[in-house]
Amino acid sequence: MKVSRIIAMASAALGIGLLTYPAKSAEPTEITFFIWAGSNQGIVPTEVIEKYRKDHPDVKINILESNNTITYPKMVAAYRTTPDKPLVHCGFFNVDSITKGDVEGLWAPLDPKRVTNLANIEPKYARPDNKGTPYMMSGIGILYNKNVVKEPPTTWADMWDPKNRGRITMFDYDNRMLVIAARLNGGGEDNIDPGFKVWSENAKNFRALVDSNDAVKNLLVSGDAWMAPWFSGLSYVWIREGAPLGFAIPKEGTIGFPLYLSMVQGVNPAQKAVCEDLINALMSPANAGRYSKLTFAVSLVKNATLDDEQKNDPLLNAELAATSIPFDYGSIGQDAAEWRERWDREVKFKLR
Repeated sequence: MKVSRIIAMASAALGIGLLTYPAKSAEPTEITFFIWAGSNQGIVPTEVIEKYRKDHPDVKINILESNNTITYPKMVAAYRTTPDKPLVHCGFFNVDSITKGDVEGLWAPLDPKRVTNLANIEPKYARPDNKGTPYMMSGIGILYNKNVVKEPPTTWADMWDPKNRGRITMFDYDNRMLVIAARLNGGGEDNIDPGFKVWSENAKNFRALVDSNDAVKNLLVSGDAWMAPWFSGLSYVWIREGAPLGFAIPKEGTIGFPLYLSMVQGVNPAQKAVCEDLINALMSPANAGRYSKLTFAVSLVKNATLDDEQKNDPLLNAELAATSIPFDYGSIGQDAAEWRERWDREVKFKLR
């Protein structure tokens, strides 16, 4: 078998095409790819990047490992001052950064002819004009203490049921809980008043409003709080660690919290080609399935290769994504400041 054929077959197995990269130019192509730090989130993208470096030794790929809270504001500052010299060219971004970036005009469209795996995404989370692609998600359901809650919650309305006075904890200013309450009471993102009415009337359900993962975990494990809206991935980890917790999927569905791969405006054609190759490789069935496995996320690449555990566990399988509720996070982001003020006045005031 010819060497060129062997190389082509090996590259195809890893989801990286050799033929799509543009011809060499006088200046070597250099990009910075952003990945999240910790929790196995860097393993698969680092492997994909290392493979690409070997196949394209004239390309320099820098890896920036951090979080969106720190990195996104720096990206925006660079885009405003030197739009043709991005700080980060492509990488991983949460829904908060994606929606803020939409306002800034930060994201560049992906070419479906190059990023062919766009054809395999969960359509309800598709981005307008392919300005990024959904990759993974965590489904927000109801995490509860099994020692005190004998019958698992069945509906989001259990969160504000008067029988649960003093039993609920959640992140302070969690707008998702406002939206789900509004949706189940005749409103939604564009009519949030029913959500505020629900929580204002049932503010005494809160045992505590917190600002950290550990606070949620400690309150639930101790039994000081009985229930919390929480992420499927983290719930899976805590349950595997032996915490006395259960994860309930409400009959209305979990709330989808998607994670994206995206590319910024200002990339030149050669950088665009590298970014699109890397994103397409990460979306291959094998890489998407492995990333999902390592990070306990649910793949939004529908043909991801899943093992038996991923297929059979309701916190990890594709059904969680298919039945999840997509929110209009862009609309939520535009109203977040006003909702925060109203939350203080109409809900937290009643906890004093």
